[in-house]
Amino acid sequence: MSVIIQVLHHANDRPAAGDEDPVFLTSEQRASPHGVLTSFGGRTLRISLPRGSELGDGDVLARDGDVSVVVRAAAEPLFRLAPDEALHWGVAAFHLGNLHRPVRFTDTAMLTPADVRVADVLRDAGIAFEPVNAPFVGRRFGAYSGHDHDHDHDLDYHGDHTHHRHTHEP
Repeated sequence: MSVIIQVLHHANDRPAAGDEDPVFLTSEQRASPHGVLTSFGGRTLRISLPRGSELGDGDVLARDGDVSVVVRAAAEPLFRLAPDEALHWGVAAFHLGNLHRPVRFTDTAMLTPADVRVADVLRDAGIAFEPVNAPFVGRRFGAYSGHDHDHDHDLDYHGDHTHHRHTHEP
């Protein structure tokens, strides 16, 4: 068994040629860049992607003749929030962020994994939500800083340019 070290392409980037053999993965499984996967058709794939990689719904992992092995987001228990007021969108986002919950945004809703604590917080805040069993997909936003190191960033403003000044605590 060969090791897959990169995604070939996304299924939407090229016209479909041949059949698709899906690999159904939860969001947690898609976030793991290493492991052994089995497609719906029984193909076994070993993946070892670069650190921090996340598989996306529609990523093509391999070709086997005219068959593309494609990642498909598996349905999982989620809460769907579709507030009707801007204030409720803000309150929901605040609480989900404060609880460090993963969130995916669609054009009309927020999705987050179903959790009893989240349900209690949303109910207490008066935010309507519905439990759904669906793929956890949509747009996501990462942390503000791409840095993975331990120090403060103070901003210095010099003319038209912004400079980062690194300060280290003794």
